[in-house]
Amino acid sequence: MKSKEFIKNKLNYLHSKFNDVKIRYEYRANTYSHIIEIIPLSFFEKNKEYMILESEIEEEFESKYPNENILFISEGALSEIYNPEYKLGYNELKLYNDATNIDYNVDGFNDNVEIQDSIIYALAA
Repeated sequence: MKSKEFIKNKLNYLHSKFNDVKIRYEYRANTYSHIIEIIPLSFFEKNKEYMILESEIEEEFESKYPNENILFISEGALSEIYNPEYKLGYNELKLYNDATNIDYNVDGFNDNVEIQDSIIYALAA
């Protein structure tokens, strides 16, 4: 199993066990680093069961992939995720426009629609 597959499997397991957290993952090839963001920070700090699982994942990863790095971060960390390739716990809506070949991603949507500054012009004959 490749390292990315290993991490995605473990992240799926973590999210199934702790589904109230948000998880993002990014791989940086230049440093062979796998960065995993777990939020909110309050969950990350206070959940002993989670901390044990995270530690076990780190140990297993380091033994299987000794030439790569794994880093767990949360809010306020010096390292940041810029281009996540895998996310769990985020609402995401993907729209595709055939006419312009543009993909739209809408993160954090809900069922409420709010219309602002709409003016309806009607012509009477």
